[in-house]
Amino acid sequence: MSNAVHSKLQQALSCFRDQDFAGTESLCRTILAADDAQPDAWHLLGLALLHRNEIAASIDAFMNAVEQAPGIAAFHINFASALTAAGRPGDAVAALRRALSLDDAEPDAHFNLGNTLLSLGRSDEALRSIEKALALAPEHVAARNNLGHLLRQRGDLEAAIEQFRQATALDNGYAPAWSNLCGALLEAGQTAAAIDAGRQATLADPDNAEGHYNLGNAFAASPIMAEAAACYRRALQIDRRYTDAWVNLGVALQNLGECETALAALDQALALHPDLPQAQWNKAIALLLSGRLRDGWALYEWRWRAVAGLTLPTLKQPRWDGAPLEGRRLLVIAEQGLGDTVQFVRYAPMLRALGADVTLECPAALKTLLERSKVADRVIASGGPRPDVDIWTPLMSLPGLFRTDMASVLAECPYLSAEPMALPAGSDGGVIKVGIVWRGSLTNHRGRFRSCALSAFEPLTVMPGLRLFSLQTELAPEDADRLASLDVIDLGGGFRDFAESAAAVQAMDLVISVDTAMAHLAGALGKPVWTLLSAMPDWRWFLDREDSPWYPTMRLFRQQRVSDWTQVVEDVSAALLAFKQPRLVP
Repeated sequence: MSNAVHSKLQQALSCFRDQDFAGTESLCRTILAADDAQPDAWHLLGLALLHRNEIAASIDAFMNAVEQAPGIAAFHINFASALTAAGRPGDAVAALRRALSLDDAEPDAHFNLGNTLLSLGRSDEALRSIEKALALAPEHVAARNNLGHLLRQRGDLEAAIEQFRQATALDNGYAPAWSNLCGALLEAGQTAAAIDAGRQATLADPDNAEGHYNLGNAFAASPIMAEAAACYRRALQIDRRYTDAWVNLGVALQNLGECETALAALDQALALHPDLPQAQWNKAIALLLSGRLRDGWALYEWRWRAVAGLTLPTLKQPRWDGAPLEGRRLLVIAEQGLGDTVQFVRYAPMLRALGADVTLECPAALKTLLERSKVADRVIASGGPRPDVDIWTPLMSLPGLFRTDMASVLAECPYLSAEPMALPAGSDGGVIKVGIVWRGSLTNHRGRFRSCALSAFEPLTVMPGLRLFSLQTELAPEDADRLASLDVIDLGGGFRDFAESAAAVQAMDLVISVDTAMAHLAGALGKPVWTLLSAMPDWRWFLDREDSPWYPTMRLFRQQRVSDWTQVVEDVSAALLAFKQPRLVP
């Protein structure tokens, strides 16, 4: 190489280091115009073009470099980067393997190979490559971050969190590791720590949309919805096409009770991806919550594609589409939760009134109750053999098929029936019998926002003239210990199914319950029931109402602040004084 060529190459390299990629290109092309057998110039030109996103031209430059100097590993590594950018991961893998055949001690080659293999779904090979990169360079921050990502994908959340923490310890300003740590901690249920990590990510890189999005998810899980919405909005200021941020903004606004702005955000997501299930599903929920039932039912069918664990049944018979039912055998399949079944089984008698022979398939825990209530011609348990039928329908598609709106909600109660159980001796004399339920399903993630601690109900246990009965069927260990110390009779611990729960409800004067299947059961039986709602209520309770159009005997008590049940119980205590006053008059 002549001194003149060497000097120009040094000038080009200086331009590249200063991120003057146009200057780099100009100098390289000057060199190559005089002598195109200069592999270093081709390589540097390829790098400059790659940084300018001129991918095809950069590939041509790198090809010249590796043809002229096939024994230089760095040329093959950077050639692979251009091939990856061009959407040619298979060719990139081949280029990286050539680089490693020349120099197996090059950590970046192993790192890039791991990332490329991961993009091809070859996670086992990717893991080995990234581990090799770290064995060669333990302080390779990006490799440690990507190892954490791989471990998280493989379900080893604890190990992933440790890798992300090590990456942030190596470089406190490495935003991707903080952002990934935020997501992993959130998945582990450590929301406070996730928020701290998310804040570090946004401080390290304020202009990274994903960092703000992940922090928003951590706030949403806390739940601190106003902060979550602010984070999603910041992400969208950076990237207006960030579809998931539009969806999650819509959900956060819906949880804040701002349905119209929620719908606007979800429509933005749908403008980008019209068939995005999560956007369509959450739009359905926002419409239903705002009382626009018919519009909501139309989109409610997206649940089959959007709700984890919910699968549309496959039957050889066609689904009912609203056609005449006279003389037809119809199978109604219950879905989702027990409360959903109790609420919407009210439609089964309507189907019979239209002339259908109705078989209702439901969870086994409801079978006896629904049989005794005669809501269908026959009731079968989920998972068992099905009778021959002509057509079928999912239970929760019925409101849409019947075109239910706020004016036509089926409010006639009771539609379920049970005989009252005999209460323990001496527990029902001269007092108002109140059944209490403070906790929903222990396995329902969202149910934790609807539930409260047993201790929240303690002010009711000392009110005179009341006898409290626990109708709680699932007891957390701390609740069992606490219940034993209170003046509350435990009935729910012995319930085997909803028929027994219904018998206990029938023996009560009043049921006070958080948002659980027991609240629906009491309403369906026509018993007075007071339902305590989270500040983020389920769609079926709508907004700002103290009554429920679904259940005429139900009264709603709403949280004003998330997770604060104190004021709710104070409101219930005051209402109990009025409820029992007529009973105390001599």
